[in-house]
Amino acid sequence: MFDIGFSELVAVSLIGLIVLGPKRLPEVARTAGRWMGQLRRFISDVKLDLDREIHSEELSELRKLKQELDSTRRLMQDTSGELVKGFAEINPDTAAPTIHSPQPPALPDAASAGGKSASLSAAGKRGKTRNKSRSVKKHDGTRKTRR
Repeated sequence: MFDIGFSELVAVSLIGLIVLGPKRLPEVARTAGRWMGQLRRFISDVKLDLDREIHSEELSELRKLKQELDSTRRLMQDTSGELVKGFAEINPDTAAPTIHSPQPPALPDAASAGGKSASLSAAGKRGKTRNKSRSVKKHDGTRKTRR
């Protein structure tokens, strides 16, 4: 705390022994020890009080933020509820025309005419054109099964 070394402590005790004498030195040491203890307790109490105040201020700020978030959440829920009600009230006969048609789009001629060839080309694009368990022969016939 005060950064006092052992040699400095010995020097102070020798000076105290010479000035106070051997009879009064233990009394003075006890009194100084009590004062140091009281000082340490006082400092720790002040630290605890400051920590409590800081903690209570942080909690009050958090409570305010929670109230603001709750009010924002309620506002969002009310607004979304009003929007849903507004969409439900729209009559499809009076609604503006849209780009989407009620019929599904027609397939291109090549895909619909070929049928099986179109599905094979689509499968080939995905990399599933070969059966992986069939045997494949090389030129010399040494290769047996592909895994």
